[in-house]
Amino acid sequence: MSLTFKNKLLKSFNNPVYDTVTTAQAVARYKVSPNTVTKAVRDLRLEGVAIYTNHRTLENGRKITFYRRGKPSKRFLRNMKAGRTEIALKALVS
Repeated sequence: MSLTFKNKLLKSFNNPVYDTVTTAQAVARYKVSPNTVTKAVRDLRLEGVAIYTNHRTLENGRKITFYRRGKPSKRFLRNMKAGRTEIALKALVS
């Protein structure tokens, strides 16, 4: 049985060494479009997986955005349980 891209992405978040993924890394690694990465992250979030969006400025001044799987916040869990998914998803973007 082959893994779907969404499952491959989730598996990559479980890697203790490389637990963060940028859209560019996922595109290069899995040969998918950036829209596919964004959609997979959103689908995983809707399934209750806490994937946070973080921003970082590199030493050369370039800004990057990356995804990281983390522990779901109480706010996220409470809003998901209540069916307020859009509010819950906002808790994951910093």
